[in-house]
Amino acid sequence: MIEVGQLERDVGASAKRAIEDELDWEHLPHTHRTTFSAVSLIHSDRNGWEADVILVDGTPMRMKVTLDEDRLGYTNATFSEGTENGRAVCRISETGSDSCRMSLRFFVPDISGLDREGVGAFYVDLFGRLIDEDEPKMIYTTEALKAGGAAHKQRRKAALADGTMVRVPVVCPHQGLPLNCEPDASGIMTCPWHGYQFDARSGECVSGQVKGWRS
Repeated sequence: MIEVGQLERDVGASAKRAIEDELDWEHLPHTHRTTFSAVSLIHSDRNGWEADVILVDGTPMRMKVTLDEDRLGYTNATFSEGTENGRAVCRISETGSDSCRMSLRFFVPDISGLDREGVGAFYVDLFGRLIDEDEPKMIYTTEALKAGGAAHKQRRKAALADGTMVRVPVVCPHQGLPLNCEPDASGIMTCPWHGYQFDARSGECVSGQVKGWRS
């Protein structure tokens, strides 16, 4: 593998939040819906995860995330038909109580005719965009932890397709991230962060992963 590019990025969340975000395989096709269309978990634990992912263009890949022993960095490697085709190596340093710097290096197989500059630019652009999409999620997670259970009690009005008004949570029951979506024609609300689905009338989590809410 040869190095093709680097990216330095300051983020408005702690290193702990950045690591938690990297361990969150489930958010890929939702928070990053312009990059991934599906993810199927193979294995996960506190040190990383492995899953089959499908890109929005239909390309299947195996993705494996492995945390560094000090939990201040990780390696994100992708594979095609069992062969590694790319790797991002990230180190994270604290810059404040709720800020950090992510330093990434990108590696690909050393193949004949490789457009090293072009491939490097692709990785820098891709991971820059992914971090742009992840940063609000990290910041909202910090806010949710500080707010505690109080945020889950807040309600707002939402309109069903027939004009009926219902009261729904301001934040998702799953992780307290903003439930900034509206009911669809069937009255179902789909959280934009992890894709959990809720019946806006009853508050039931119809996708089954978590408890819903009571009006």
